[in-house]
Amino acid sequence: MEALISFELISVSLSMHDRRIVVYNTKNNGGIMQELQKDKEQRGNLLTHIMEIEEILEQAEGLNDLFFEFAKPHLDYLAEHLQISHTGAALFAVLTAAFEDEHLCISSLAERLRLKRLKVMGYMDELEILEQKGLINIKYEGRHRERLTFDLDIKTIEALRKGNFHDLSHDKNLSIEKFFFQLKRFFRESDCRSYESVLNKMKSLLNSNTHLLFVQKVQKLELFAHDTLILLYIFHSTVNDDDPEVQLRYIANLFEDYHDFDFFIKPALKSGDHALLRGNIIEHSCSEGFGDTSSFCLTQTAKDDFLAELDIAAQNLPVKELKPVAAIAEKTLFYPEKTKLAIEELHSLLQVENFDNVQKRLSDSGMRTGFACLFSGGPGTGKTETVYQVARLTGRDIMHVDIASIKSKWFGESEKEIKAVFDKYRNAVKKCGITPILLFNEADAIFAKRRILDEKREGPGQTENAIQNIILQEMENLSGILIATTNMTKNLDAAFERRFLYKIEFERPEAQIRKAIWSSLLPGISDDDALTLASRFDFSGGQIENIARKSTIHSVLTGKTPLLEHLIQFCSAESVNAENVKPIGFASTGTGLPGV
Repeated sequence: MEALISFELISVSLSMHDRRIVVYNTKNNGGIMQELQKDKEQRGNLLTHIMEIEEILEQAEGLNDLFFEFAKPHLDYLAEHLQISHTGAALFAVLTAAFEDEHLCISSLAERLRLKRLKVMGYMDELEILEQKGLINIKYEGRHRERLTFDLDIKTIEALRKGNFHDLSHDKNLSIEKFFFQLKRFFRESDCRSYESVLNKMKSLLNSNTHLLFVQKVQKLELFAHDTLILLYIFHSTVNDDDPEVQLRYIANLFEDYHDFDFFIKPALKSGDHALLRGNIIEHSCSEGFGDTSSFCLTQTAKDDFLAELDIAAQNLPVKELKPVAAIAEKTLFYPEKTKLAIEELHSLLQVENFDNVQKRLSDSGMRTGFACLFSGGPGTGKTETVYQVARLTGRDIMHVDIASIKSKWFGESEKEIKAVFDKYRNAVKKCGITPILLFNEADAIFAKRRILDEKREGPGQTENAIQNIILQEMENLSGILIATTNMTKNLDAAFERRFLYKIEFERPEAQIRKAIWSSLLPGISDDDALTLASRFDFSGGQIENIARKSTIHSVLTGKTPLLEHLIQFCSAESVNAENVKPIGFASTGTGLPGV
């Protein structure tokens, strides 16, 4: 962000004998001279004091005893106003007067102060105090961080414009959401700051927000500063970047001294002997069912404990991954008797009051509280639509998993994607008043039998097995509702089958059910015609719905209602690929189309 401070052009000459300051206002025609006695009360404007300090520095030819003697009234004002030393006030005034679009380097600052570079380096403590107060920024630039630069913080520019530094810090008394926003900014800017500066900024951010439960819990751990930095970075990655796994190399980048990191911190992290690992705050990430000692994530306990405040604040925010129950169109479904009874039992269980009571009873008995259900059957038998209708009738939103996006072509990314799915679902469970449904449609793509790997243990088989191991573990820890649909139960891995509490098979509908579907989807059809079609064509509900759509298109194009012979022609074309199908059917009572 660019900023510009415009100062009124004033030139000052010093009379060393009577110690008075004479000001020439060059805006006045003819350069009319005005003589002003040095008087602190007459110079209440911050910019005026800063400009006069700069001019006195010029006349005194540098930061020397003469400068401090004549600039004292103005330094007094700045020092008192900003709670800094006289030297800090002088440095701040010089940096402010010199501020332009570009940063000021050590050489440029030395030139303005009329000092040698080494002398300026001796003022680094004072400069760092200015940075800690949020007045200036100290940064490292260049490919190898070899160039030290200084500039004004944008908040300082705004404070100068208003003439008020009392509310300079925007990092105090933040809400939990704004705290994490500032944390994101903190880590974004840390690459160009000295390590000492980073730690000071971190401490300042925490100490300015001790009203937050998150901060209180972090400080209660009483960690070393570098360990607190690691912890905050992992929280930042999890919350702000939606990346719950942090690689060791990114943690290494937080440190300026790689020697200390390599010899002390890195071994403790890899071995599990680090304070954060011992305290069950973080853990090694899971890869193929094993701990990856080069990757770290927050434990579920830590997320529940430390982020409770953030979860409460976000409860009223919509979860973008969810399809809201209000968006689910009403449809009437038809089932064989056995399937109908199983669906009715599941529907009864998922009624909010029953579900909450059952979960409580299971929890009190030390049993798992999650419910995993498997809907199996041929294509077009209504498995997916049943999930949506059960969700609608029980008031639950749906998180539909895009399996194609999970099975990424990039090695190692698929595991991250599937972990992210369950993390987002847990987040949705916390935010929603009623537990949503996690839907894995066509789940045989990732719930299939695990592969037997060769000695190299490489390639797609390794990735698919890793994904399955993650899902199996997540199903063990599930506290919500997972429903998976599949066309091929024979391909299902036995480990998955055991974890499904409810298994509902969607069987082929009988002729009478097919007749009911034809009558529902084609309201004008006669009972005899509906029975003829139901008896002649062993269709699924999805296929009957296709015929109904073709019938509607025919009516629009011709202006006539299709006759039975037209419907038979449509069915004959549809039946080309109708072999080995086990269908059930449904009918629509709304404008939405039934699922297949």
